[in-house]
Parts: sequence; structure tokens; C-alpha cells
Amino acid sequence: MFFDMELGFPSRKEQDSIVTFIKEKSEKIDKAITLQQQQIARLKEYKATLINSAVTGKIKVTDEVVA
Repeated sequence: MFFDMELGFPSRKEQDSIVTFIKEKSEKIDKAITLQQQQIARLKEYKATLINSAVTGKIKVTDEVVA
């Protein structure tokens, strides 16, 4: 009974447009991921620099909270 069912497929043109759409979206997502990874790497470098500066006394660290 299951094998007797007819399945519909989109036309070749529609299939091609779906593939193109998915490729475009995937490229945008990949670019966004790359940018986020670069930003994370820069923030880690900045964090390390701040910690190093605080430890070596190049910057003064206080407990004051500025609102």
C-alpha cells in the first residue's frame, strides 16, 4: 500500500531555485559565523592584555562601581 503512493516532485527549475536559495543563505551564515569567531578571538586577546596590564601594574584596578 505504501509503495503504491504517488509522490510529487517540484520542477527542475524550482529545484534549482531552491538549491540557489539554500546556497546563498548558507554563505551568509558561514560569513556570520566567521565574523563571530574573529570577534571572539579579538576579545580573548583583549582580555589577556587587560589581565596582563592589571597584573604588571600598568593600569590601576579599583573596587569602585560606577553606575
